[in-house]
Amino acid sequence: MFGKRKILEFTIHLLIWVGLYIFAILFIRTIGPFNKIDNTLFWPVTTGTIINAIIFYTIAFGLIPRYANRGQLSRFALWTLAIFTGFTLLETFLDYNFMVWVYSDSREGFAAMFITNGVVHLIFASVALGYGFTRNWLISEKRKQELEKEKLTAELNFLKTQLNPHFLFNVLNMAYSSANRKGDDQTAGIIGKLSVLMRYMLYESNVNKIEVEREIEFIRNYINLQKMRFSKDLPVTVNFSIQGNYNGQRIAPLILISFIENAFKYGVKLERESEITLNMNFHNGEMEFYISNDVFTPVQHPPKKASGIGLKNTQKRLSIIYPHRHKLNIESKPDKFSVKLLLTLD
Repeated sequence: MFGKRKILEFTIHLLIWVGLYIFAILFIRTIGPFNKIDNTLFWPVTTGTIINAIIFYTIAFGLIPRYANRGQLSRFALWTLAIFTGFTLLETFLDYNFMVWVYSDSREGFAAMFITNGVVHLIFASVALGYGFTRNWLISEKRKQELEKEKLTAELNFLKTQLNPHFLFNVLNMAYSSANRKGDDQTAGIIGKLSVLMRYMLYESNVNKIEVEREIEFIRNYINLQKMRFSKDLPVTVNFSIQGNYNGQRIAPLILISFIENAFKYGVKLERESEITLNMNFHNGEMEFYISNDVFTPVQHPPKKASGIGLKNTQKRLSIIYPHRHKLNIESKPDKFSVKLLLTLD
């Protein structure tokens, strides 16, 4: 369905551009020093159409998604002005130095030709602004609807199974109390940490965004729980570091856990030394997340489903929740598997 919409959009655009080009060639009598009578209109119209198309798509499909959607309006305005001025100068330069002297007997000053081209480019730039903002608004609304639909589905599924978590928490509490009475501190610690993790996943994370410190606390608890299962027969080194200030910033809950689960699931092997590195760096409202783990097979591919929401599902969530606000790079080498995520936080 998505491919059909793309094809339809491309077809409509192509028909419009071809229609405008044919209209200019057949019905426009004169543009500046060029006119249809002495057959000087063809090359200037061809060149102008190409330049107008470049201006339109650069603004509508390049600048608006890159800058305007991210709130970087000053950069967007400067780039739009630069594109408009630069291409107007380019077309005027071509017209004045090549087209007029070769194809036309008329003469016109550079400034007059610049104004003529500028007016035409302004029209196409204005149309690009209207089209680009409308298009991106529709895409944004569609993504919001998809996110709301997924959230509603998750809430309904949660309501259907709401009794099970209560029962499970009661069992965990009983097991915790039993382990404490018997002096089994390690088992009690495991049960306690598992209970904290499950409470966060089932109750606290049922929101669109959560404080970064709460998500980091969840990650720490998960790593500590994983470490408790390691023994001398499982020599694993976990390097976890955090840099920068994240106070007051929010993030989509459980957006990182699949990458961490994947590292522990596929980066640890019995009787083999292994290392997992996890770095989180916060700077100017952005988070750089990096995790890597050793690989014990010739080539490690991300599994179709990791425990929990899964890597593919995480990628989908990132595209819906953080459109144009994240960069994800998953790299698989013979001896190392790594994930690098650059995320603009709220």
